[in-house]
Amino acid sequence: MSYPNIPDVDATISITKADSINLLLASIAFEELALAHIVNAEAEKIQFVLGTLPEQNPPETPPTIEDLLEIDRSVERTLRNVIKKEMLLQFKLEDTLSTTTVSTTTTTTTTTQETTQVGSAWTQGTHFGTSAIAKYTTLASDQNDKSVDLVLGATEIDVGTVQIHRSGDSLFVTVTTDPPFVMSQAHLYVDGTAPTNSAPGQLGHTYDPGIFFTSHTFIVDISEFSGEELFIAAHALIFETI
Repeated sequence: MSYPNIPDVDATISITKADSINLLLASIAFEELALAHIVNAEAEKIQFVLGTLPEQNPPETPPTIEDLLEIDRSVERTLRNVIKKEMLLQFKLEDTLSTTTVSTTTTTTTTTQETTQVGSAWTQGTHFGTSAIAKYTTLASDQNDKSVDLVLGATEIDVGTVQIHRSGDSLFVTVTTDPPFVMSQAHLYVDGTAPTNSAPGQLGHTYDPGIFFTSHTFIVDISEFSGEELFIAAHALIFETI
């Protein structure tokens, strides 16, 4: 017996963490689509035996009880396998969504203009922690959408917005700056209780791409807070283009 001939494949790839998660979600969607086609094919199999497919001529010999039982067993075996695959896809989806932070809509800014750091900006809301400027906002249990200002420093200069959207077990929080302001880092806190530690790096979710950007969306799994009020604090390290 000869050994298999395995081609020389260069497995080196360069994708971000966000890209890999998006690819996993896309693969789940395609697998679900394939399973939907299989279920539809099984339904058409039964229709064919019964002679009820569109534009199908009725069978010359009606199916017997044994024929119907056999087709039923065949469909049942297939659907059992589909259900097993669905369970695996559910685990795959839950593991993918359990990743703390996913970047799906990030607009980066590359500029030849000089920038100067102007400080920290937080969601407009309630003060917390030892910082004089750290603030959080809330999303009520019956609320799915909210928009608050992103304010800079103790003077609370409006430098952007924080858009919050709840969809099922996922929370989408988009932090955006307005010109001439850009960000170098973004941090996010999401929980069922109010935050107490105002250190940005301890909020739980961090985006630090190493370049300036003007918008970033965090996607957070909130399945453990189903039906609860959410406490949300967004922070950004702000620079101003000169």
